[in-house]
Amino acid sequence: METVDSLRSCTLAELERIFREAPLGPRPSGRFEGEVLHRVDAAATRPTAERWVIVPFERLRFGIDFDRRVWFFVHPRLRVGRFRVEAGRSRWRDAETLRLRYDVSRLPVRGHLYDEVKPLSADLCLGLGGLERGEGEGDLFFFLLRRAG
Repeated sequence: METVDSLRSCTLAELERIFREAPLGPRPSGRFEGEVLHRVDAAATRPTAERWVIVPFERLRFGIDFDRRVWFFVHPRLRVGRFRVEAGRSRWRDAETLRLRYDVSRLPVRGHLYDEVKPLSADLCLGLGGLERGEGEGDLFFFLLRRAG
């Protein structure tokens, strides 16, 4: 079973394997804190393309409240993006995931954001963050979500 420490020590190839092969765990509920694990080796992750999406996650505290269906930065009260959750095949990998769709958000970039979450247990998820684009263009970074508090 994966842990926060084991995910932190994974290489990109190991994260890819876990995301593809781990069974879909229980649907998360409650609040989770996030941490960027690794950038994906894709065109959009290079410094000249779409870097603005990754930087806030690398530099600021962030998390997800699955009950309220919102992302937050710095503090849980600073809710930034609403989302809806749908189970289904990954857009970017051969895997079953929970897809976070932002069409219900008021963010001006809502039509560009897209994330996938693979629950590994009731307290830990592996996520793949990015943009509404195909594999190699939209998939930007792996992140973990661990139950808060």
